[in-house]
Amino acid sequence: MRELCISRAIPKYTTAESGPIELTPPTEAKLNLEAFEVPKRLKPTHNITVCNLHMRGYLPQQLDFYADFAQRAAYHLGMPCSGTVRLPTQTSRWTVIRSPFVHKKSQENFERKTHKRLLQIKDSHPEVVQRWLQYLTMNAPAGVGLRATTWDFEAVQQQKK
Repeated sequence: MRELCISRAIPKYTTAESGPIELTPPTEAKLNLEAFEVPKRLKPTHNITVCNLHMRGYLPQQLDFYADFAQRAAYHLGMPCSGTVRLPTQTSRWTVIRSPFVHKKSQENFERKTHKRLLQIKDSHPEVVQRWLQYLTMNAPAGVGLRATTWDFEAVQQQKK
């Protein structure tokens, strides 16, 4: 009768210079679960809108991923950011004749959907907002269009009598 021995053997390798080398199995890497969670947000203090970021694209998954990226960047820069607001999808349709000559009855229909998202930044310094917008434009994927509307506020001076 044979006995079955199940054990994990650690392989030994030898080199010409130093002798045997023991290789230990790698430990399990810790997963960073922050990437799978909803992005963190800071609460606005005065609720004054400083920037509206409109994003447009033809692929909704890519647009949602980039909006998530923008929210995480805003959180790490210390800017209160709203959640992703889904704006109405714009559908454009057109008809083209299939043949270049007389066959008018043979036509083909095409459709393109433009998806839109909105992020609002509140209660932030204008320089930080400009740095955030520059970072987003540098890391924008192909197919995502950005349009930012920013507001600058100045202090009101009192007149002396």
